[in-house]
Amino acid sequence: MKQRRFTFFGICLALFYWVAESVVHRYIYAEDFFELMPSDLNELSMRALIIFLLVGFGVFADNRAATIRNKEREKREVFLATVRSTQHILNNLLNQLQLAFFELDEGHELESDTRKLVKRSIKEGKEQVEWLSEVTEMRSESIEESVKPR
Repeated sequence: MKQRRFTFFGICLALFYWVAESVVHRYIYAEDFFELMPSDLNELSMRALIIFLLVGFGVFADNRAATIRNKEREKREVFLATVRSTQHILNNLLNQLQLAFFELDEGHELESDTRKLVKRSIKEGKEQVEWLSEVTEMRSESIEESVKPR
């Protein structure tokens, strides 16, 4: 039902219009009797055209909304695939850096400040990748905000 809500709304609006038009003809134009189905072919064709336009617009709006939803879903899937791929690459890189750091640390070949810098860089890199993977809104601001240091 949610997928076709504009069509449903168009049909309801069309039915309301049809009955309202009959009421207007009976009470405003003071016709002798209430005609739900007009006997005049011109009146019938005008009502049918308006009904067709209302329902047709509902169908068009539903199809357009479905196209937009599908494009948004595709964007989200591409973004998530990109994040997962980036996360995989960065995790591999960070793990290799950490392994190299441990090997260098065993030989005491890194100075204390350099050791701290490498440890902090590895930690920040992992955190930023995790934050990026938690983004739910597909907006550039959300993505950029997710990788800023907290």
